[in-house]
Amino acid sequence: MSGFLRTPRAVLWRGWLFQVHLWLALLLGPVLTVVCLTGSIVVFRYELNRMTVNGTAYVTPADKRLSIDELSRRVQAARPKDQLSSASWDGGKDTGFNFWTRSPEGHRIHTFINPYTGEIIGQENYQNKWMQWFYELHANLLMGPTGMWLNGFVALTAVILSITGLIVWWPGLPRWRTGFQYLWGARWQRQNYDWHKLVGFYSSIGVMVIAITGAYFSFPDLYKQVFSQTTGSKVETTGPRAKTVLGPSSPTFEEFVSRAEAAQPGARFVSMSFPRRAGDTVSVRTKEEYDWHRIGLNHVYFEPGDGRLIRSARFESQSAASKAVLLMYPLHFGRFGGLWSPFWFYAVMVLYVLLGLAPPALMVTGTLMYWNRVLSKKWNKRRAARVYAEPVATEGI
Repeated sequence: MSGFLRTPRAVLWRGWLFQVHLWLALLLGPVLTVVCLTGSIVVFRYELNRMTVNGTAYVTPADKRLSIDELSRRVQAARPKDQLSSASWDGGKDTGFNFWTRSPEGHRIHTFINPYTGEIIGQENYQNKWMQWFYELHANLLMGPTGMWLNGFVALTAVILSITGLIVWWPGLPRWRTGFQYLWGARWQRQNYDWHKLVGFYSSIGVMVIAITGAYFSFPDLYKQVFSQTTGSKVETTGPRAKTVLGPSSPTFEEFVSRAEAAQPGARFVSMSFPRRAGDTVSVRTKEEYDWHRIGLNHVYFEPGDGRLIRSARFESQSAASKAVLLMYPLHFGRFGGLWSPFWFYAVMVLYVLLGLAPPALMVTGTLMYWNRVLSKKWNKRRAARVYAEPVATEGI
């Protein structure tokens, strides 16, 4: 190891790792580039969705809003054949309620309604939404569960490239400062090399965090098992089973919200999921002022029939393994800056956009390096051989 620290290029295994780095990048780099570019776009998908659908942005607040029951009745009247799935109000008092329904064709429909007047102010079918297309390309390569599974190996590739890249980058203790140098005014080949090494170094840790958390969505059971074994605690992030169903004697939806906020003092209602089949609970999601996630990480589960509280799952009281699982989403998409302030909420997302652009930049600069060092030499040799082999024309006498 001391030899690597001082003279890394003289160490045999450093050369092996260079080959791993090179060929992984050449073979899987294009797919990784697509995943990362689309990831940079979907970081701001919530904000972009609000900009592209009429009514999802702002409404004029009033002293009192209509009940969730009344709002849901109006949504159902507008789409009588749809099945009600959830309702959310996560943008604040000056935004519309978002009701998510499932159409008879299985399409995901979002209906936005003014909570103070009951007026439907926007509606969109996510089946045909361009932002959803980008999200599906990022999450599962447009191949459903198979693509999601394959994406886990793409994430693993990003981790391996980051680690091997740091090893290959290391210039040795006597020359460690050169690892951070950028030679302005040098030939473009040298500047391209400097871009590659500096972008790779400064983005490596962030890219690994995004890749490791992204692989969770491909292998959730494996992650839960690892978290459980390493922390010695149980993962409880899914809702319990209900024994009753909604009926005439059930509490109103508004009462469920009130009971959820009472069960978790200081947290406010963000969304609720309606039971769609036997065994489903009424689930209310709440958010605290400084939360890890834009829509909160707390849940309250109720029996649909009688409103009995089944479980109050507040993030701060969850097991270590459960917390690790719950943090995968905000850590992957960069939605945790609200822990500190509104400024940091958006600053972290901008940072994630830049981290998403780093692998494509490394792919371009790395390919140019490979061209300069290998392919261009082979090209020039073949061209020279062709010129030499061509018969020389002679002048007639």
